[in-house]
Amino acid sequence: MAGGGSWREFRANGILYRQVVGYSRMKAMPRTLLILLLSSILIFSIMIAALGQSKISVHDGESIQRAIEAATPGDVIEVYSGTYQESLEIKKPLTLRGIDSGSGLPRVVSDRSSAISVLADNVTLEGFQAWSTSGWSEDAGILVASDGNLLTGNAANSGGNIGIVLKDADDNILRGNSASENRNEGISLRNCSRNLLEDNRLNQNRYGIKLVDSNQNTIQSNAASGNRLEAIFLQNSMANLVSDNSALGNAGGVYLEGSRNNTIAANDLIDNEKGIYISNHNASESLSSGKAGVSISYSGMSSSDLRRSSNNTIFLNNLSNKENAYDDGLNSWSLNQLGNNYSDFNDPEEGCTGGKVCSAEYRISGGSSVDRYPLVKIKPPKVPAAKASGPEGARISIDRSYYLPGRDILVNFTAPAESEAWAAMMQDNLTLEEQYLGQNNSGMLAFAAPKDEGAYRLRMYDQTGKEIVSLAFDVTSPRISTSVDSARTCEKIVVSYSGAPGLEKDWIGMFSSGSSDPVSRQYLKGNPSGNVSFSTQEAGTYHFSMFEAGQSTSISRSGDVAVEAVGGVKLIAEPSKVSPGGTITVTFWGAPSSGTGVIGLYGMTRPDKFHIEKRATGSRSCGTMTFRAPSAPGQYDFRMFENDVYRPLMVQSNVVTVA
Repeated sequence: MAGGGSWREFRANGILYRQVVGYSRMKAMPRTLLILLLSSILIFSIMIAALGQSKISVHDGESIQRAIEAATPGDVIEVYSGTYQESLEIKKPLTLRGIDSGSGLPRVVSDRSSAISVLADNVTLEGFQAWSTSGWSEDAGILVASDGNLLTGNAANSGGNIGIVLKDADDNILRGNSASENRNEGISLRNCSRNLLEDNRLNQNRYGIKLVDSNQNTIQSNAASGNRLEAIFLQNSMANLVSDNSALGNAGGVYLEGSRNNTIAANDLIDNEKGIYISNHNASESLSSGKAGVSISYSGMSSSDLRRSSNNTIFLNNLSNKENAYDDGLNSWSLNQLGNNYSDFNDPEEGCTGGKVCSAEYRISGGSSVDRYPLVKIKPPKVPAAKASGPEGARISIDRSYYLPGRDILVNFTAPAESEAWAAMMQDNLTLEEQYLGQNNSGMLAFAAPKDEGAYRLRMYDQTGKEIVSLAFDVTSPRISTSVDSARTCEKIVVSYSGAPGLEKDWIGMFSSGSSDPVSRQYLKGNPSGNVSFSTQEAGTYHFSMFEAGQSTSISRSGDVAVEAVGGVKLIAEPSKVSPGGTITVTFWGAPSSGTGVIGLYGMTRPDKFHIEKRATGSRSCGTMTFRAPSAPGQYDFRMFENDVYRPLMVQSNVVTVA
């Protein structure tokens, strides 16, 4: 492929994703200089590991910056509740962990610059509130200008400029952070590559997430609502994956400007002004992005350049907005015969009956683009979840089919035109409660769900007792359980649940003992029962709680799961047999704390220097990563090395057969 890129394909949830990889901003350097540079990095990493690790505590009234300056690379600094009026600069690989000692997570406050600046590689920043009131364009609550860092469980809210900004920063992980009510972006990436933004919350900023000149990043499972412009905005950014995000009530969902080879997949874009909006415009023209959902534009390109460049792939998105789709360029609106779901294209006369794909094409306004495979309601309807109709216009509907014991049941009704009517809540043939509806009336009424679990129904009947219409519902108590009572770090924990309310944004969170903030969460997507999976890199005691959409009080809690740190080095590849091109998940333990470790995919008899594909472990001691199985049948394994210079082998995985 021209420009130094190549295709990478992988599957997720049975769907094939395609990205472009191989872009580089680095110029070639002499081989001798490169070897000297890498050798220096290796020596420095070995020195760090040899010095060992100690723990430093900082309490309210003390200085975090002094602790940072006194620490040795690799040390852990634990900061307890309090307000710290400082501008922190982290210039060595450390772990900074906020501890809630009774009055909330520690709060770092600055009015002059960024509250926390991560300037060294392989830093872990966990559990801090970072607040910068500075309005200067280069400042943020948290600034990252280095590589291989982990930011998790932090809050950068109400800032004068940006919540969290990454500048010239690669291979970082931002997971489970909050960046809300900032003057500009919640999270901003500038000239960054291969970063993972996952499960972050971005509310009421100017932009939720904004990327500029940033390539090969993954933006997934983030939730953005109420942002004044776009939930996710990509500008001059290539080969990024934007998937499984939720954008609710923003001016726009996802907006791409001058960006190519991006994959926009399986996002929920709901109640925004625009859903997916693709626009080609000249650089001299002004573009108001305030009403764009997904807007992809190419400044000053000729039609032939546009045809060559407009190759973003958009599929499996759920679109229910004031205006769903516009495209005056050329982009792919489906992949593998799977397009998108549109709230304005779901009627039987449009070919959307049964099956998964509508039989008619969805023509997108603005140009010649077509979604050839629009989907039939890929998400369960929100309201009403259950309804029934009878003669003379009689109708009853409720907002779900499952209710918690004692919960209000709101009933929307229309009584028949020719006779008086009543509504009753029944179990079998026993009337539990009834209400008078009148004749030819419509409105809302409420019942209280019974306290006992079971099958119930709402029954509308006339003055003779004759049934007009009936609607069934269930009362269930939510339950949640785990597959194990103990696990190892980074090992999968399967959580089974039942009796969920059945709303799209019901969720289950993983909580560390004594903490009210989830380590991670999984949305249940309207399913009243099922399984979800979790894992963690940190040893400790955890539990899992279920929450109804929009509520902050748990409706069910699991027992505790003890997570133990894994001693030694281990590498497991799953499944052990896979089809060509399939997905292989590799779980590793005992990676170098210096962050120099790499994992490679090899044919069984290939020497260590001839890898098929390799990935850096980053600053994680354990974790998971996915590889695409080779297209050639045979036997393969994975190998983890201390570094990518001399490749000292640490461990070899089980054999994976591709057939």
